Amino acid sequence: MGRKSLAVQRREDILNAFEQCILERGIEGTSFQHIAQVLGMDRKMISHYFGNREALVDAMIQRINDDFNLNMSQVLANLKQSASVLELVDAFFDRNISTEEIEVLWAEISAYATRSEAVRNRLRQSYDKMFEAVGKALKRDYPNAPKKQLQTATYAVATLLDRSPTFEWIGVRGSPLKSAKTAIEQVLESLE
Repeated sequence: MGRKSLAVQRREDILNAFEQCILERGIEGTSFQHIAQVLGMDRKMISHYFGNREALVDAMIQRINDDFNLNMSQVLANLKQSASVLELVDAFFDRNISTEEIEVLWAEISAYATRSEAVRNRLRQSYDKMFEAVGKALKRDYPNAPKKQLQTATYAVATLLDRSPTFEWIGVRGSPLKSAKTAIEQVLESLE
């Protein structure tokens, strides 16, 4: 059995340090020098492994997406193939995939995307996948619903799934996850 590649390990170490710096300073406040200080290495090593800031941010987005997809795969693995949209919603909210750290990272990356087309494209791809998955589940559960209604419902359900955990952890009054589930149930009732 071969040894784990040093390059793979170094990239992971750099991403870990970058994540720590983002949580402390934000993306804009984090330089290669800050990351290098956390790691106790020369900042040129970061350039060696990632090239530039865009590539580093892109790798962080990919990492967050991969983690999210892994968590969602675990949620889906525990559901039957024929699970309804509401069962998916219940599993998603029960698992509470979102954490404060993930929400802060996502907010920082979203803000950075306003200035970077490459990052904006990566985020768009991620959201496109989520909307596609929700749309397919709704179409399967409500095959007779009009296309326009399905599109509207897809947007509503995906948005509630995406944003409600943020509202929950920042302490929005009431129960955002419970309210989101109720709103999703009402959207689904409109498709029947």
